[in-house]
Amino acid sequence: MRPTAEHRRILEAGDWFAALPAERRDLILGEASVTLAPDAARLYGAGDPPNGLWAVLEGQVRLVGYPASGMEILVRILGPGAWFGELSTLDGGPRPHDAIAFGPASMLHLSQAAVTRLGEQAAVLYRDLGLLVCANQRAALAFIEQRAGQPTAARLARALAKAAAETGGAGPLSIRQAELASVVGVSRQTLNRGLRSLERAGIVALGYASIAILDPARLARLCGRGEPWA
Repeated sequence: MRPTAEHRRILEAGDWFAALPAERRDLILGEASVTLAPDAARLYGAGDPPNGLWAVLEGQVRLVGYPASGMEILVRILGPGAWFGELSTLDGGPRPHDAIAFGPASMLHLSQAAVTRLGEQAAVLYRDLGLLVCANQRAALAFIEQRAGQPTAARLARALAKAAAETGGAGPLSIRQAELASVVGVSRQTLNRGLRSLERAGIVALGYASIAILDPARLARLCGRGEPWA
């Protein structure tokens, strides 16, 4: 399936694609295809060779890492307009994470061969991919610094706000407490205490494997203040 005008609109709402010159956006879309994935479909797995560049058009994709034997961590929740897979696409190394569809999803896919063809037509594309790598690396470094230096309450607020932003902020977040605890870097018991405090304050509403953000403004203030939990 070829990308449509609506797919282009979704992608151009994202910072990286929108910053590209129109002719380079045209080149990418001309080589790309649209892939549909059912819930839990694995687009690639940790250790796999690169299979190209991806972007979310509808639904969600989750990047999952395995930092130690028997340990699983949710690295990112990706919503419409988010690009992923750029690191291995650029350096040819193995995939660092699993990329898994969460619910039915549709993705734009630019195969590894297509990336090579585009690079032959416009070598500056490799700089574009480098900028995408840099943007994601800066986000990762900021996350590490915040995780090391901020109170747990602020880390939880930031994790919730970031997940909401990456998924478009529409509807409750579909996330298990075990996943959120791995992102925040706390035990499930500590996380549950923090979530219950936010619920009592009217900032979130908790459901089964879901969290609805009721007061985004107060959540945003908590991101910087790190208020203690009751």
